[in-house]
Amino acid sequence: MDRAYSALVEILGLHCECPIFGCLRFRRQCTNGKVSSSAKLVLKVPDECVKLTEYSVWADFMYHIQYTKPADYTMVAVDSVEQLSQAQLDKMIHSLKKQRRPLAYHCPQAILEEIRPEWLVDFSLHNKESFWQRRKR
Repeated sequence: MDRAYSALVEILGLHCECPIFGCLRFRRQCTNGKVSSSAKLVLKVPDECVKLTEYSVWADFMYHIQYTKPADYTMVAVDSVEQLSQAQLDKMIHSLKKQRRPLAYHCPQAILEEIRPEWLVDFSLHNKESFWQRRKR
């Protein structure tokens, strides 16, 4: 998994060790239902500090990185051409790199290098106990 994150940092031109993933307000989200033990941060981030990707493309890239050369995520390994073509890989990388308007994404994923304190608007903690208590109401 570290290779995928390192590749994403390079593809997006980020300057961090590990990207921070988020969602856009009022837009389709894919959290896989795993919000019961997390913290929800509402941030007001300047546009120039946010990179967007299509969630499904990122998920596909994470899966397919296993079929790339160990030292070069941009090249398909010779013994993996049946699972992934070079054209498919190039298309995924291009899609991750290309920045579009938020409405152009089906399920946009926001990616940040950092979270600055001045961006924090609101937060709430979600743990299993409070989640189940809320469900009983």
